[in-house]
Amino acid sequence: MKRTLLLLSSILTIGCSNQHAFVLNDSDTNKYFVLESINHAIERDQIGKSPFIVIDGNPFNYNKKQDTILLPLKKSDILRLDFLNKNSSRIIYNDKENDGAIIITTKIQKR
Repeated sequence: MKRTLLLLSSILTIGCSNQHAFVLNDSDTNKYFVLESINHAIERDQIGKSPFIVIDGNPFNYNKKQDTILLPLKKSDILRLDFLNKNSSRIIYNDKENDGAIIITTKIQKR
């Protein structure tokens, strides 16, 4: 029931505001693991609708015109999920990245 409400509220949020849905490459039960955190950060105006994504220090490029962004991770891979506000991401990642940033740290970092 809780998962259904989360999915329904995410669909409504996405449908009404044209923001991206960031989903994991995982089973249906884990696919939306990061979606709630990201939506909460967007609601708090911590990040924008098209944030810069960094996975283990490497930028993750995605098509900002797509509605659904498939992250190449599983829930079990993620150690931490952090957010940089718009101003911090501008300083760290250049002025062109002005929608904030999602910093994902995995348990097994590739070097």
